[in-house]
Amino acid sequence: MRKSITLLFIFFLTLFVSVAQFKRQREYSGFFDTYYYRGPITFTLGGGVTTYRGDLTDGIGLNGLGAGFSLGANYKLWPHIVFGAEFSYLKLHSNDFNTTRNLSFNTTGYELQIYGRLYLIDEIVRVAPDRRKESQYTFCKPYIHAGLGGLYYSPTVNYDPSIQLGGVTGSGGMTFVIPAGLGLQFTITQRSSLCVEYIYRFTMTDYLDGFSNAAKNDGYGLFQAKFQFAPTAPKKKKKLNLAPPAKYEGAKGTETWKTRKAQGDTNKPQKEEYQMPDENVEQNTDTQEGEEQNQEGENQEGENQEAPAEEATPE
Repeated sequence: MRKSITLLFIFFLTLFVSVAQFKRQREYSGFFDTYYYRGPITFTLGGGVTTYRGDLTDGIGLNGLGAGFSLGANYKLWPHIVFGAEFSYLKLHSNDFNTTRNLSFNTTGYELQIYGRLYLIDEIVRVAPDRRKESQYTFCKPYIHAGLGGLYYSPTVNYDPSIQLGGVTGSGGMTFVIPAGLGLQFTITQRSSLCVEYIYRFTMTDYLDGFSNAAKNDGYGLFQAKFQFAPTAPKKKKKLNLAPPAKYEGAKGTETWKTRKAQGDTNKPQKEEYQMPDENVEQNTDTQEGEEQNQEGENQEGENQEAPAEEATPE
């Protein structure tokens, strides 16, 4: 059974790696009405705490906590949507809330699931030619997780044999699981990110804990932090440390529409400012105008006197 799970996991990884070799191309999604990039392949590695809920728990089921680890990969196929596969190693443990029965169990589980994520917030892809950046990375992106998988479990039940209990079995087996939960993805760099999520698994068996006392199936969850790394994602361009330019003794600057406009403004004749005349200035102008009129009158009289003298002169 373990070999088959390992082969399936290797198959999914090989499939994702083969898809990741294609060159990234900008595509348009009519459903989301946006541009986006497919991929790249992203590998995940996580660890956290497992919770169990079943016949031995009451309420949210915190009578026992275990450890869980995961390894997987995912690929962005459409805007806001990511598909992936994940293999998890789980340790489930719980003590019985009913002290009269005094039960406890331990289970080692191997889980393989395929899942999809729906990101409520996604990167913005810019297409305008005057923009330098084509994508703006979002620091925090919440998402919804849902999938389908299988679990191989082998429970060990501890109880007092003197107490006669029905429904106790120590046999394990395979069961289908439906994982569903919520998560947050925090961007570290363009190639790495950190996910914090809680995914609960609905199972199809009531013997996950090796004991059946009700008609309800058991379930378990995994609260974990996952590190994500995309080796084929584009790197952020670094600033080049260039040497300072050589001293230039030629003309300063380059002629542009701004310099031409500034030069045209300086060549324009400046407007003269108008000042309101004072009262003394008005009186002076009146006297000057009177003197000018008197002088003009005297000149006209002199011209009239000189004209007849010329007529009296013989030829």
